[in-house]
Formats: sequence, structure tokens, C-alpha cells
Amino acid sequence: MLLLVLCCQALSSCEQNIYETISQNWQAKPVKYVMQGVEIISYPGLDALPPVGLYLYDKKDIARTGFAGFIGDVATVISLKLLINRERPEEDTDRIDSSFPSGHTTFAFTQAVIYSHHNPKLRIPMFVYATLVGFSRIYLGKHYPTDVLGGAALGMAVGFLAVKLF
Repeated sequence: MLLLVLCCQALSSCEQNIYETISQNWQAKPVKYVMQGVEIISYPGLDALPPVGLYLYDKKDIARTGFAGFIGDVATVISLKLLINRERPEEDTDRIDSSFPSGHTTFAFTQAVIYSHHNPKLRIPMFVYATLVGFSRIYLGKHYPTDVLGGAALGMAVGFLAVKLF
């Protein structure tokens, strides 16, 4: 039991060091502007738009998978945020907007899995985008690294499940 407590403390200290390095020590105005732009374009609610567009352009199979991923993300992210209720690093928030998992990251990785499955040429750009979204959450002081890693894992799981189901 003592070993488990010591491991948890070491991991927490390591995570705090990584968070501070990225969110405080690596700050540069041009990079911050880019990260703020990434934050805006990766707003989770916007992830409902690609399936709508795909549906309108008669890509109904891909649209169904996209909608399934979006609904799966909403259900899992909200449930986990309410259940875990981790405080964000830099601000007080409501329980529904708590830190774990990173919603932006979850949605971005779900999209990466789904859309790169249907178009393999998108694989690298989609996963680079999703990784950039996750990095931006730490850089802007919105999430700890484990929030982002948890969001990435959750997003990939939801994406794979949506692909399998549809």
C-alpha cells in the first residue's frame, strides 16, 4: 500500500512538472496565438458539423459513423467529468466542465479515427491535428497531461467503436 502511495505521489509530481514546463516555461506570443486558434476551431460542439455536411453530400455511411462518434463522445465525456470531477489547473469550474477528460482532445481523436478510417490519406494530418489539440490544452493551462492522455485514449476508443458499429 505504501508503495502505491509513493508511486502516485511521484506520478503527480512528474505530471505537475510537465504541466508547468509546457504551460509556463514554453510561452511565446506567436505560439500562444496559434494555440488559441486551435482551441477555437477544436470546440467540441463544432464536431457535429462534418457529419451534417457528409450527410448532405450523400456520404451517409461516413455521416452515420461521425454522428455515432459525436454522440458517444458527448455521453462519455459528460459522464466522466461528472463522475471524476477533477479541478482544472488554472481556474474554478462547474462539475460539468471539470478537467478529466479533456473534451477537446477526446473529440479530436474520435474524429481522427473515424475520418482516417474512411479516407486513409487523412490519417497523418488528422492525428497531427488531434495531437496539436491535446498539446494546446496543456499549453493554454486548461488541462493536466493526464487529462489529455485520457481524452486521447477515450477518443480513440469511441472512434474505433463507432467504426466497428457502422
